[in-house]
Amino acid sequence: MTSLRPLSVVLLTGFLFHCVAVRAGADEPGTVEEAAARPFMHHRVMFMHEPSTKAAVAWTTADELFESHGVYWDTEPREGDLEKYAFKTHAIHSQPYTLIDKDEKNEIPANIGHTVLLEDLKPATTYYLVIVSGKYQSREFHFVTAPDDDRPFQLLFGGDSRRGPKWPAVHEDRRQVNRLMADLLEEHPGIIALAHGADYCARAEWTFLTDWLSDHELTTTKDGRLLPVIPARGNHDRGVTFEEMFYWPGRDHEYHYATDLTKGAVLLTLNTEISHAGDQRDWLAKTLKTYRSGEPRWIVVQYHVPAYGSVKEYAQGASQRQHWVPLFEKFGVDLALEADHHSLKRTVPIFEDKENAEKGVVYIGDGGLGVPQRDPDTSRWYLQAPGMTSNGHHVHLLEFSEEKIKGTAIGLDRKALDQFEITR
Repeated sequence: MTSLRPLSVVLLTGFLFHCVAVRAGADEPGTVEEAAARPFMHHRVMFMHEPSTKAAVAWTTADELFESHGVYWDTEPREGDLEKYAFKTHAIHSQPYTLIDKDEKNEIPANIGHTVLLEDLKPATTYYLVIVSGKYQSREFHFVTAPDDDRPFQLLFGGDSRRGPKWPAVHEDRRQVNRLMADLLEEHPGIIALAHGADYCARAEWTFLTDWLSDHELTTTKDGRLLPVIPARGNHDRGVTFEEMFYWPGRDHEYHYATDLTKGAVLLTLNTEISHAGDQRDWLAKTLKTYRSGEPRWIVVQYHVPAYGSVKEYAQGASQRQHWVPLFEKFGVDLALEADHHSLKRTVPIFEDKENAEKGVVYIGDGGLGVPQRDPDTSRWYLQAPGMTSNGHHVHLLEFSEEKIKGTAIGLDRKALDQFEITR
């Protein structure tokens, strides 16, 4: 049983703008000049399955033959002294990013993506790592694995970090949101990851995605902590380069999967760009049944195109409402994370297409990680109080405890645009 209680708007303080890396050519990300100045870049971590014990480490190099690649890691900082790290691997998956004819015509540089899956990690543990490609060695980064117990934790959520459909260019709004997320990661060390609700760029082409990856570096804290991404796929992410950027060794699904955030919480990522019925619906029903009868107290879902949107036509969400929402309601999903409409919203608790404070599911999001914002339709019944809608660039900070999920939509000025609690 889920209930929702709006809270008063609060001010978050203690922020600090900073730039994580010296980025030559930063004013023109994704250009020949940036690739020449930064032949070794885009260091990052992805969570998908079992984030308490597994993490995918990835990076990008220029299209040239490096002698070797390697990742070195340990549970203690080693300040980049490779001989001191307890673990290392040279079993790297390397793959050129796909270029299209337009890229070659515009002399877009060919880059190589590298990924290694670290396994058998310890839960709730800080891992320090260094990435090496040929003569290049990264600074010492670190990330924290998810817990396997029921402790409180935080999760960042947001979607739509793209610009308009024009040729890639500086995306200052996205950069500001990324700096905000780095600040939040410093202020809230219990943040596990960023659940990204999709639409990273206007198109899933390397010309655009290299831009996104360069800007994603700004989510790294001053002391080198990486913010892992749990990715969803959206309507602007249909190209093969999305799969190259979010490569997961041995992936056996179409980007619908379960991520155990802790023993007490699970995030189910769905894919709105394939059939909502059929195999995906069957997987959702089976997975919800398994988790609701087992350990997790909190079940959260994320996907791109909303069932209950704030801007586009209501009919856009008909398939989600037909195939997914009845399962959300049957198995008591606690919170649904949506995107795509380029606004900010939180619905009233919804059950069988009506407001129901006792049984209803709350839907939040609609996309504010840098995309130009739209004016929402404030007349929709499910956006009336205690729901809300507005617009403005933002990211959600979700705080999970045994008793409640506390959600705060935080704007670029570090003020809370919305705040709520969900209790059981």
